[in-house]
Amino acid sequence: MIGKSISERTSFLFSLVFIILLVGVYTYLSHLQHKRNADDRTIPTWWQLWGGIVFLCEKHDDDDSNNSDLLAAAMADGKMDGAQVSSKKGYLEGRILWEASKATLGRLFGGLSIGLIGGVIVGILMGCFLKIDAALSPVMYFSSRIIPTAAMPIFFKLAGIDMEMYVAMIVFGSMPIVTLSVSRYVQEFPDELRFKSYTLGASNYEVITTAIFPYVLPKVFELAIIMIGPALVYLIAAEQIVAGEGFGYRIRILTKATRFEVVYPLIVILTIYAGAITYVLKYASRIMCPWYKDKDGA
Repeated sequence: MIGKSISERTSFLFSLVFIILLVGVYTYLSHLQHKRNADDRTIPTWWQLWGGIVFLCEKHDDDDSNNSDLLAAAMADGKMDGAQVSSKKGYLEGRILWEASKATLGRLFGGLSIGLIGGVIVGILMGCFLKIDAALSPVMYFSSRIIPTAAMPIFFKLAGIDMEMYVAMIVFGSMPIVTLSVSRYVQEFPDELRFKSYTLGASNYEVITTAIFPYVLPKVFELAIIMIGPALVYLIAAEQIVAGEGFGYRIRILTKATRFEVVYPLIVILTIYAGAITYVLKYASRIMCPWYKDKDGA
């Protein structure tokens, strides 16, 4: 029967079998590729992937201003231990994974935070006051249809290539969508609850803060989870073009050096970060909005 439920044990077993199947297929393809070319790095072996992870976690001398060329040259000879040991005193400084994570996650959190907060504020105002909605909705709708990656040269020109550019691009890509969505959520707020609030003597500010905002807050968490993917797309694309650090920058350099045993772990780690952020947001939603959880039966 379509939509028939299955037990958690059955679901777990099917998931496990499929993961084992994927691992087996990858291992077989890697074996075939290395039979043709023992030095192949496009489908690295598991041992090569482990070497790539070790390389990401080791300290390297990252002080040279032309680091991108040096990194590609250092890795081109096929030796994962050819980089110089960093002279920096900090335990994490000089490790590729730490430096890339610090740069990319900092830009992501900065842009998403501003985009979400700004979108929620403007969206609530648009949903509550129709004059504001009439004035801003055409602009927000048009802005939500602009592809941020296509407008990237404009961001480079107006905001430079520093932190402000990455944050501005994420804000531009996320805020119009969040604003329009929140505005729609506010307009769906039940009329009887709004009338009851006014009957009890609440002001406009009190209705917004004590009734409307709690109503839209769980959906804001859902929006934040949805926007993680697009924000990362904008950010990684920009980092691959102009950044001097970050996941996008490292993936570009390592791809040019044909070091896919390092590129694949970087992609997996970035995916794990996105999953961890999603989990944190879902957990925060359950803690801050228990009524929404009860409503969904979760």
